[in-house]
Amino acid sequence: MRVKTYSFEDVRKGMEVIKDQFGPDTIIVDIKQNTTNGNGTAKNSCEISIALDNDPFAAMENSIGDIRKKTETIWSDAAKYLSDRLLSIESDMLTDRLKAYPTTLKVLYDKMLRSGLERYTALSLVSEVFAEMGTLAENSLKSAFVLKAKLGKRIGLCNVISTDESIVLVGPTGSGKTETAKKLALAIQEESVRPAIVAYDPVKRGTYTEFVSFSGKTGIPFHFAANIEDLKSIVSNETGKKIIDITGHLNYQREALQYLPRTKKLAVFPAGARDEAIDHYLGMMNHSLAGMIFTKLDEFDRFGTVCNTVLRLQRPIAALTGGMEIEDIVVPGPETFGKILIEGKTW
Repeated sequence: MRVKTYSFEDVRKGMEVIKDQFGPDTIIVDIKQNTTNGNGTAKNSCEISIALDNDPFAAMENSIGDIRKKTETIWSDAAKYLSDRLLSIESDMLTDRLKAYPTTLKVLYDKMLRSGLERYTALSLVSEVFAEMGTLAENSLKSAFVLKAKLGKRIGLCNVISTDESIVLVGPTGSGKTETAKKLALAIQEESVRPAIVAYDPVKRGTYTEFVSFSGKTGIPFHFAANIEDLKSIVSNETGKKIIDITGHLNYQREALQYLPRTKKLAVFPAGARDEAIDHYLGMMNHSLAGMIFTKLDEFDRFGTVCNTVLRLQRPIAALTGGMEIEDIVVPGPETFGKILIEGKTW
């Protein structure tokens, strides 16, 4: 509905004209009586506003709007068709390429796809294995061994267990930093290196009781820092390897990292974290990270998607964790990712 205003010398004449021109059922929206013209000269006049249901300009605008909607629908349908067609062509091409490989490699390819690995990555791994082994790839054990090694060469590793360097754990709230700190501490202790845990949280003492209990059971020392000065003092005065668990607040993480220069900084993410969330977090960090840790693998069935993220980011991996037990931690080696990808849970 459009509203249009007409000017008349008086209301009576205006109403007669409107009824003659637009009909007796015309809806009057407003009547305004004017006593002056635009120059301030006294003049009796009125403005009558009416509703135009059948305004030709409004009909034209509605018609153009309908045409635009139909056009957008046509383009969307065409784009979807082309996308589906390209995917179909790509799938046919991959199928044709796979025909040249032994059944053993086809089985490995299917396992990787079911685990969530991107098909081009899976196909390139299979191609590399076949190029190296030839007909020997028909041996399932040997081909699986070579494939694990091929994937391992694509993933960098970060050693944090058998070194004397202290470790700093950062990452979003709820990523599993506290559990990771405890699991790392036990793994390090098994290497005859005595670690200590430091928790830094200026907001609350949420992990204090948990770490005190853990320390009492394991004998691993624990320190709590409520402010940056406490953190600096503990890190500089205490000797030995430290695992520093930083609160999930980004500003406190940034501040803390400025005062921990000679440490290995690790970003902790849950296995199901979206790539966009990981990219956003890493983009906000101003300090270089030595590596990454993925947690909660037991809550996520498709390990291939973690591999996709690791391969895309090209950042070293320090550890993988999953399960409620304190021993549920994997310090990866060259074949670890391929083994989990093909065989499933291995801890």
